[in-house]
Amino acid sequence: MKPARFEYHAPETLAQCLALLAEHGDESAVLAGGQSLLPLMRFRLAQPAHLISLRGLGGPLERIERRGGSLYIGARVTYTAVQRSAEVREGCPGLPRSIELIATPAVRTRGTVCGNLCQADPASELPAVALLLEARMHLHSAEGTRVVAAADFFQGPYMTARRGNELLVAVEFPVRPATERFAIREITRLRGGFPMSGVAVALTPGAGSALESVAVACFGVHSQQLRLHAVEQVLRQRGRTPAALQAAGEALDAAIHPHSDPFASEAYRRSATRTLLERVLAEACAQPSNPP
Repeated sequence: MKPARFEYHAPETLAQCLALLAEHGDESAVLAGGQSLLPLMRFRLAQPAHLISLRGLGGPLERIERRGGSLYIGARVTYTAVQRSAEVREGCPGLPRSIELIATPAVRTRGTVCGNLCQADPASELPAVALLLEARMHLHSAEGTRVVAAADFFQGPYMTARRGNELLVAVEFPVRPATERFAIREITRLRGGFPMSGVAVALTPGAGSALESVAVACFGVHSQQLRLHAVEQVLRQRGRTPAALQAAGEALDAAIHPHSDPFASEAYRRSATRTLLERVLAEACAQPSNPP
């Protein structure tokens, strides 16, 4: 199918881009890599009257920068650029590992991290990782700037806190502790396809089975990505013992509301998510600190 009729804009400066967003607001869509937006437009699931391209914008929007204790990834930075960045591999190694699961190499050379976060697809890995790693979204408009924590940014399936006149210019990931370990697993019908269930964990082991810190998030199994605070509380208090894993699984069951579709039933998604939780915990605990 062909997209509905739209007007194409190619601003050459950030100020021009923000002026267009101020003028057209919710009738506009921002085009970065286009790997999510363009298929939606072809099927007319998205019908923006104005398409605003970021192609002519450079500067910070196309850079990965480490400032202080954070990594900043600009709006035009592709998945592949993040995967190849030595700064990202050193400061936030879980991010390139997560990107490895996304689609195919061809898609990763075009798609952008910020575009993925703005799409807020419930089955996507990166919004869950943003929740897990407590990312912050830097939003600019003609009226000013604001910073929104990932926990407040994702508001539902395909819904975010970004306003129609705002551009997500960068996402900020705190640099991870050297002692932290990260693991992510998912179940898909085809490699690179949308997951039927996925779980990611970032943790710091303590003595024996104790965990000094733990963060858990899931995706592809709920109406939106979830940070599983109840599961984290069980694991922090009781460590990674068999009894604690059982209790953590029960907390997971209470937190998620899986759906059924032609690819997987509600019962399958629930069972798979519990299994993935156990596997990512075991994988993370078996790793050396921040492996390359």
